[in-house]
Amino acid sequence: MSTGLASLQQRLERISRQYEQAFGIPPGDDWIVFKLQEELGELTQAYLAATGRSRHRLDSTEARAALSAEIADVLGFVLALAERLEIDAEAVLAAKWLKHERD
Repeated sequence: MSTGLASLQQRLERISRQYEQAFGIPPGDDWIVFKLQEELGELTQAYLAATGRSRHRLDSTEARAALSAEIADVLGFVLALAERLEIDAEAVLAAKWLKHERD
């Protein structure tokens, strides 16, 4: 695993532990899965807004910022969960996705 993604995975997991403490969440992995589901819903909303298919009208700059923030949230929780479950995110991405890469 490269230092970049491994380090990011570890840092995000530490932040998730701080989040648990700050909001009185019982330690465990379930809340991350539930939070990930919430964030995926927010990403869907932001995507619909950014593509003009939402009741919420945002200008393109606001829509792009909202979409970017929700992508960051989903990625953050996925990587934090991977770290907690001792899953090497880079290795599983390479095994699952990069094997299909063509030159």
